[in-house]
Amino acid sequence: MQKEVEGNKRITQCMGCMEIYEAFDDICPYCGYINGTMPEEMYHLEPGTVLDKKYLVGKVLGFGGFGVTYIAWDQVLQRKVAIKEYFPRECASRMNGTEEITIFTGDRKKQFRNGLKSFKEEAAKLMKLHDIIGTVNVFAIFEENNTAYLVMEYLDGCTLAQMLKEKKIMPVEEALKMIRPVIRSLQEIHKNNLIHRDITPDNIFITKSGELKVLDFGSARYSALAQNKSISVIVKQGYAPPEQYQLYKDQGPWTDVYSLAATIYKMITGKVPEDSITRMVKDTLEAPSALGITITKSQENALLNALNTKISSRTQTMDAFEKQLFSEEEVPQIDNETGQPVKKPQKKWIPPVIAAGICVLCIGAFLRMQQPKKDTAVIQQQKQEEKYVVGNYVGVDLEKAENAAKESELQIVITNRENSDKKEGVILSQDPVAGKEVGENNKNIYVIVSAGNEKVKMPDYVGISSKKCAEIEKADNIRTVTSESKESNIIPEYVVEQSEKAGNKIAKGATVTLSLSAGRKNIKKKESHTMPELIGKTFTAALKEAEKSQIYIGISKHEYSTSYKKNTISTQSIEKGKKVSGGTEILLTISDGPEQMKVPDVVKKGLEEAKVLLEQQKLKYTVTFEYNDEYGEGIVLEQSVKAGKKVDEGSTIDLVVSKGAKKESEKTRERSSKSSGGSSKKRNSGKSSGSSSRSSSSKNSGVAKKPMVGYGNDSSKSNSDSKNKGDSLDSWGYVN
Repeated sequence: MQKEVEGNKRITQCMGCMEIYEAFDDICPYCGYINGTMPEEMYHLEPGTVLDKKYLVGKVLGFGGFGVTYIAWDQVLQRKVAIKEYFPRECASRMNGTEEITIFTGDRKKQFRNGLKSFKEEAAKLMKLHDIIGTVNVFAIFEENNTAYLVMEYLDGCTLAQMLKEKKIMPVEEALKMIRPVIRSLQEIHKNNLIHRDITPDNIFITKSGELKVLDFGSARYSALAQNKSISVIVKQGYAPPEQYQLYKDQGPWTDVYSLAATIYKMITGKVPEDSITRMVKDTLEAPSALGITITKSQENALLNALNTKISSRTQTMDAFEKQLFSEEEVPQIDNETGQPVKKPQKKWIPPVIAAGICVLCIGAFLRMQQPKKDTAVIQQQKQEEKYVVGNYVGVDLEKAENAAKESELQIVITNRENSDKKEGVILSQDPVAGKEVGENNKNIYVIVSAGNEKVKMPDYVGISSKKCAEIEKADNIRTVTSESKESNIIPEYVVEQSEKAGNKIAKGATVTLSLSAGRKNIKKKESHTMPELIGKTFTAALKEAEKSQIYIGISKHEYSTSYKKNTISTQSIEKGKKVSGGTEILLTISDGPEQMKVPDVVKKGLEEAKVLLEQQKLKYTVTFEYNDEYGEGIVLEQSVKAGKKVDEGSTIDLVVSKGAKKESEKTRERSSKSSGGSSKKRNSGKSSGSSSRSSSSKNSGVAKKPMVGYGNDSSKSNSDSKNKGDSLDSWGYVN
């Protein structure tokens, strides 16, 4: 906030919109922003900060896991700009009230440097796109505060997503007319050997003048993630094609084609397409015409061709997509599996004499149908007249109610479970009500069942900020109050103690008392200390080290980790061995251990479907094959871990897959082997699916010596045909 006095007037520049006004108070008359408002997150730059000696930073426009975007004022050119700060939260932190970024140690430091390099490289490429209509102009790139900043044009308007919240559905012609400039922009982007990778309604901006701009460019997130496969690839479900769910998959212009087609689908139907990974297993995507949308067959086929999940069957370029969308000629629909045009059913010519004969036969059959047999009519009438009286099941235990309903030839159907003072499992309400008669075709009784008095798990507040506590309270329905502060080496105003032990079950809405840290009186801030190694230690152990070193520690977040045990420290904001002054505040990341993934049921499913289901749960797999007379080739016979069980992320599930029935020649060889002293064991066909035990027949039934191993990609496939074309452009917008 800048203030100066002109005569008796106080002039203020708003940190929310950068407009200058005569101040009578701190509320901006243009946007309503209250000057002096502190940032939402402590790692955000404070409004009023000056970067590169000329950019006055204002409020945050958007932020995510990889960067923060601020409104700013170019004091030299006297114009509004937007400034993007490279800030991967997985790799760095910033203390409240400071400007310099602290980079984490170890692998995270390497990830940060790699991402920073990509950030600057992509910025340089983006600066060359200033002549492309529909892209955000990039003015400058500079380094400061241990990171880099991208200066972009400031946009005033709204996103397509915001517009669709109001408009819901757009007529096809209007939608295509609006989106065509975006198609043209992406054509030029692709010509520059760049890929966007994140086309969604959130990343298409509509200025107040009606101009469309493509937002959210960059690949910094992928550069950082590529160094650590345990971090998930960030995609937007419904808009991302299958190749984006895994690193290093074939991505190119066709990737943006899918996302833009999904965006158009959302514009004209009001629905986001079903997730592409789900569609690969079972494609239930509805054509717009099936949803009642007025659209030409060519337009619909063009859209569906661009939404094919298989790359080879999908429209490959933006040029081809535009040509199909606006073609006056008939556009054929391309089959997703074959990549060939879907054949239309051909009408067969019937000679007039035969046609006349068929008509006579049909008329005769119709007349006979109008004269039903008496026996059938009587039976149908009796069935229609049969009625069932509904009993009273309210207050009755679910199991007893189900048995009673079954005796009356009725069916209990649970519609919901609600918290109540009633015992868990007791029926709270029913529809139809007791005493009502129902017919043969309506024998379901819909009930709501008590879930009992809900208990919630007490979170661990110790070591976190009071602001974070408020967020947890809201999520877990817990009320907290603060008592007196206590001396501690936990960061001041962070939680020291809690009245309920973490992990205990407490009543929903219960009140918990928290004690906050008051710091320590005896800490000498001018003394220098060596930063200890805290990684791998528990928070309690780290607190003892903090007391010895005269520093303060706190917890910034928890994260899943395959490298560190649960409840141990995985990162520290200042690396060990560095000289720090007394009272320095250190932020820690606590490991939650490996993420627990639910094993899917893949028995009796095809191998390819099984692979997709396992990969969705971040699970590895091995595959061995054996003959089976009951199930055809490629069907999963066994899985080593029972479906529904939770295992660590990255765990391996062993699959036994059918090779189909043995050929006659192989059976002959087997009989020959028996006659010469060999032996063979028959597979136990009564084995339960999903069992972790293995049939003894697998030892002698054609099992591969080296099982196929998979994780994300099928390792049996060659990578020689990989065609990663262009660099990516994912995270350069206002929000990422």
